[in-house]
Amino acid sequence: MKPPKKIQDYTKHYSENDLFKKLKKASGSLGSHVLYYVLMLYFLIADKTIPMKVRLAFVAALGYFILPTDLVADFLPVIGYTDDMALLTFVIGNATNYISPEIKEKAETMRAAIIGDSAVSENTVEDELA
Repeated sequence: MKPPKKIQDYTKHYSENDLFKKLKKASGSLGSHVLYYVLMLYFLIADKTIPMKVRLAFVAALGYFILPTDLVADFLPVIGYTDDMALLTFVIGNATNYISPEIKEKAETMRAAIIGDSAVSENTVEDELA
């Protein structure tokens, strides 16, 4: 596979079904904050008040996350998700104006459901990010 020239080229790798397959498969090795970022982007792409160009950047980041053979292969122990995390952090950092308390709550609720931890609150995840 030829590597994409632009981040937008990763949009073709995004599908909701593939995203949740990847999350189910990798949730144990992702870490809580990566899962939280991914889920925030998932909910942000559905927000029609966000400009399409911005939502496409979110879709591209999730497409990159889904792709197993990106810059650093996801199956490599310890370092497999470092490139994904770097891109997710960058995109989330540029999305702060769009992240509402409702988006945070939805992402946290789904994160807790995926990892089976209803006792962990949004504040705990945000404390990990600080």
